[in-house]
Amino acid sequence: MTSSIFQSSGDLGSRANRVNGAPLAFDYDDISLVPRIVSTLAHRLDAEPAVNFGPVRLALPIIGAPMPDVCGAEMCRALTAVGAAGLLHRFQPIAAQVESARGANVVTTDASQSSPDLGAAVGVTGDFHERFSALYEAGVRVFCLDTANGAHVQVKAAMNWCRAQARDIFVVAGNVASAEAFSWLQDQGADAIRVGIAGGSVCETRTETGVFVPTPYAVWECAQVKHHALVVGDSGVRTPADFCKLLALGADAVMLGSALAGTREAPGRVILVDRNKYKIMRGAASFSVQQEFGGQQPEYVEGAETMVPYKGSVVDVTSRYLAGLRSSMSYMNARTLDEYRTNVDFVFHHYRAGARGV
Repeated sequence: MTSSIFQSSGDLGSRANRVNGAPLAFDYDDISLVPRIVSTLAHRLDAEPAVNFGPVRLALPIIGAPMPDVCGAEMCRALTAVGAAGLLHRFQPIAAQVESARGANVVTTDASQSSPDLGAAVGVTGDFHERFSALYEAGVRVFCLDTANGAHVQVKAAMNWCRAQARDIFVVAGNVASAEAFSWLQDQGADAIRVGIAGGSVCETRTETGVFVPTPYAVWECAQVKHHALVVGDSGVRTPADFCKLLALGADAVMLGSALAGTREAPGRVILVDRNKYKIMRGAASFSVQQEFGGQQPEYVEGAETMVPYKGSVVDVTSRYLAGLRSSMSYMNARTLDEYRTNVDFVFHHYRAGARGV
């Protein structure tokens, strides 16, 4: 059996077909997890998928995406209560985000104290200096430099500026979709890096620009060059199976967007259409988000707007994801995520190879 996920994941690359030197990447539906070890876990509850995420110990390696229809104060509180974490979105006035940060602070109401389980997003241009300073004063210590392309000199400059203001912060950067971009951000000092471009349900980058790498392949590729920065699989997760696959491929945590957008705790009201309940889900670069946040007519739209089925509470959703992961870990005789990545193996679906599999 392989000694580590990196060795078995390396086998993924060695088995990959190539066209004119370029690898044929695999997506969620192109691979499955294979148990090859007799399990000794008496029950799936024996599996504990906890991970250290900077100052936070996550019992469930899920992070709520910093999207306007996903992560507000109520979502952050709900995720913290189940052992996950949220990142407050930045598409709102600074005062409103600071108010949400203080409202989501479940550790202490003293704004001078750190709120280690609360994260917030800032941009890398515009008002980000003022926004960072106000959020830091409010107790935020986990900061997400929220950009579409993390491999950019503006991200480097913003990270350097933030580090110069405070040394006790944990910086999440991204997004990237290649080993080269991950390595560059890691070398710049990012503590965690979001991996995934154009795979989200409300992202139109793929159709508008031609830029796209399947998130599972991107996570695998970035995990090969990881030294200290945590790998955060981000985009396209539809089911607990997708969640498990990203963790098995090397992600330390997984970011959820649309999977949480339909919950009661997500921002926005419930809409009734033909007696079915929905909530709104918008991409960060969608027309309405740009119009509301930018205050003017958008020149370019790279995000979609849609409705997602209402799913009840965050507890309902995360309980399913946790149960699925623990069950998957028990198949692999894994009590921890490290053991999970050590023991897991993969099988490729050859019937999909003609499309994008390997």
